[in-house]
Amino acid sequence: LFMKRLKIFCIAVLMIMIFPGLVFAQRGVSVTEKPRPDYDALGIRAGAFMAKPQITLGLEYNDNIYATRRSKESDWITTVAPEVDVRSEWSRHALGINAGVKGGMYASESDENYLDGHIFLDGRLDMLRESFFRGRVGFQRLHEERGSPDANLAWDEPAVYYKTDGDIAYYHGVGKVSLTAGTGITNYDFKRVDLEEGGSRSLSIRDRNIYNVNARVAYELTPDVQPFISSRYEWRRYDKSRAQRDSDGYRIGLGTGFDLGGVTSGEVFAGYMNQDYDDRKNISGFWYGLSLLWNPTMLTSVQAEAQSSVKETTLADSSGIDAVDAGIRVDHELLRNLLVGAFFDYTHNSYKGISRTDKYYSFGPSLTYLWNRNLNAEASYTHRTLDSNRRDDFEQNRFQVSITGKF
Repeated sequence: LFMKRLKIFCIAVLMIMIFPGLVFAQRGVSVTEKPRPDYDALGIRAGAFMAKPQITLGLEYNDNIYATRRSKESDWITTVAPEVDVRSEWSRHALGINAGVKGGMYASESDENYLDGHIFLDGRLDMLRESFFRGRVGFQRLHEERGSPDANLAWDEPAVYYKTDGDIAYYHGVGKVSLTAGTGITNYDFKRVDLEEGGSRSLSIRDRNIYNVNARVAYELTPDVQPFISSRYEWRRYDKSRAQRDSDGYRIGLGTGFDLGGVTSGEVFAGYMNQDYDDRKNISGFWYGLSLLWNPTMLTSVQAEAQSSVKETTLADSSGIDAVDAGIRVDHELLRNLLVGAFFDYTHNSYKGISRTDKYYSFGPSLTYLWNRNLNAEASYTHRTLDSNRRDDFEQNRFQVSITGKF
């Protein structure tokens, strides 16, 4: 066991030394992200910091709140979501904080009420001209949405869990070579959940820590094309009672960042991934990712993303999920203050060790109206479908309207 741990440690150190990486800045921005001086909130200045508070009030109709195949229940949900973002405006170094909560109140099924929240702190410490440290730490209180892979219809309420994570990375540029190496940790802490038939159940079997080291090295082939090598090593550790789910894994791939005049920009990579479980079947295979932004005109943007990964599960006899997540979004600026959009997302979850495959589809349009720099409104529709060979399929339709006040 000692030799195995020593081998893992040596591999991790070697990856940091050999495969540091890239911070690639692309010039293109999507229609939804581009600056609009007449409609962007001014913020509140506090010394060398700029604060941008906002609050969103929403109303949603969900025709299948429990994500079931039969006996569907519908309900109206009122949401309230205050948030504040504070950023430094120093000439060197940077510090920022983002905090917010979101509460959902059901008109009839009050057991489904939820209160999520988060606080993120991030910063950058400039060293030399092409050298800096950057770090981030976050704490979130979240609920698991009905219909999620590990959600159970026997639960009388959504599962609540806390996610705490942090990471730190060092960047250094040497001529045309860009180097980055970092490490991070994520903790999941699940709370007890009430059951439909009375009593409660502990979800502590899902509690875990994930540790990682990650790195990339890139070369500026041209100012707009920067090929790279990317790597990541990961340790996943469960509570002692579920130690057989512990695993170690790595990913390594080749790719490139590109920016073609701000019209087409993004990143693509491909390689190999492997997750080695202590007492279960390993998951390995093709590792790939794509992030693409295309602006065919100044008023239209198309964004596409896809990535393979290994996700966790606590289903009996299954070690983990060989997953693929992909999506595409189109946005168009009808008027300076009127945006229309549409999206399509797809998730393919294949469970290792059992013959189960889940396919999630979701799509829908959206409409955003900017009244002025302090007020905007949004309306959207989302259709969500699960197609599975081992659990009940479901379809869900959600209609949402919201108004956001910004300062």
